[in-house]
Amino acid sequence: MSDSNREPRLAAILLAAGPSTRLGYPKQLVRVEGEALVRRTARLLLDLEPEALLVISGHESEKVGSELGGLKLEMVYNHDWKQGMGGSIVAGARALPEGLDGILVMVCDQWRLEAGELQSMVEAWCSNPERIRVANWKEGAALVSGPPVIFPGRLLRDLRAMDKHRGARQLIDSNMDIVDFAEVPSAAWDLDRPEDLKLIL
Repeated sequence: MSDSNREPRLAAILLAAGPSTRLGYPKQLVRVEGEALVRRTARLLLDLEPEALLVISGHESEKVGSELGGLKLEMVYNHDWKQGMGGSIVAGARALPEGLDGILVMVCDQWRLEAGELQSMVEAWCSNPERIRVANWKEGAALVSGPPVIFPGRLLRDLRAMDKHRGARQLIDSNMDIVDFAEVPSAAWDLDRPEDLKLIL
């Protein structure tokens, strides 16, 4: 950062483009307590007061857009949404301006994630915004990692140019020397298979 007295400029990318083939229904449109997951997650992100919030749509784009009415965000349509999550991250990164200190990449199916956990993760990143901060959690005896992820702004060009088929993991793996992990237990709860729906419906 050029000015150590200012808050880091953080933008957010919310991925909501996939068809959720294994689930059998677009997870971004699954409703929890009457609210679509894409809207719930967008609200959590807006609570962080980001510089910008981009929601990346693709499959069922019009329905996703209708769920987000009245929220201060920008919709970005990913024409390559069939290529997977990596293509949506690239589309979002290419739509962001230069000069950011960080980019938060988020999925919308972590239905138990709470605002406080997200805020704590961002506050920890703010203390050293040149590093990557990755959420991790326990699955049985294993410790696994994944989104939310915050990338430093200097990696924006790498996000724009990365292999769409491999996703953001390639960028994390090639920069492990600057990766910090944030314990986010509720991130373990996501939607992948029809049986997962039984937990929330």
